Amino acid sequence: MASIAERRLGVGLLAVCWAILLVSRVTEAATRFRYAPGLFVQGDPTLPIPAAHPPRMGLMDGKTWQDVQTEVESKNRGGTLTKLVVLLRHGEGIHNVAIEKYGVDAWNSYYCRQPEFLDSPLTSKGIQQAESASVMLNAEISSGLQLQHVLISPLERTLRTYTTAYKNQSDKIPSTPLELPREILGVNTCDERRSISEKRNEYPALDFSGFESDADPWWTPNHRETDPEIEARANRFLDVLFHNFTAQTVGVVSHQAFGAALLRVIGHREYRLATAEFLPLLIEVDTA
Repeated sequence: MASIAERRLGVGLLAVCWAILLVSRVTEAATRFRYAPGLFVQGDPTLPIPAAHPPRMGLMDGKTWQDVQTEVESKNRGGTLTKLVVLLRHGEGIHNVAIEKYGVDAWNSYYCRQPEFLDSPLTSKGIQQAESASVMLNAEISSGLQLQHVLISPLERTLRTYTTAYKNQSDKIPSTPLELPREILGVNTCDERRSISEKRNEYPALDFSGFESDADPWWTPNHRETDPEIEARANRFLDVLFHNFTAQTVGVVSHQAFGAALLRVIGHREYRLATAEFLPLLIEVDTA
């Protein structure tokens, strides 16, 4: 039987191969997804960047969720494939606390590799943040926000954030855990996924049948995903979102760095998501 080190080496090689494959697939498709401004304050370059957690998820004054839905439907009828993506970053995790406690340098040089942070769970504060996100989500859905599907990073902190924030909606909106919207891959144990077997036991209501490997096939202890690599993965995520899911309005529960990469791919201005913060994005791509 292979040792843990040998298994990790094999998984690490698979992860490197996957990263190379992703980067190699970034051709003209990498620039074809774009952000459509005019509805949300976070993405309007003529406005100051708002404080975290703006009212109504950042919907501009004078705009309604019906306006957003009408815009999505109008663009799709006109031949521009368009989706509303509502990002939600996970609540505070134990790794976030450790970075604050030890400092970035100590975290990057030592603590980030420690097994105690494996697939970092939420803190009690993080759970409360997810509860607050649930209140905002419920309010906006009551005001007309329509979400037809939710995609979830399979790390513990995003799964727990999802089950808390969407607890009043999970029986109405289908959901799918997916590897692609994970945090930066490699080195940091907080970003290494526990086995799918454990996930199934912990979250029996979620469908993990789409996962090809019980163990984490992407994380490696020796290579930290670069900006071009995570941007390639974000672009691949958009490919999957636009071509494998029919929903025009989609929630995505993910991470700060993945969200930042997604913004770069679609040409949205820089915006750093706070923990358990929503960020709506109108994303379009020409079908021709």
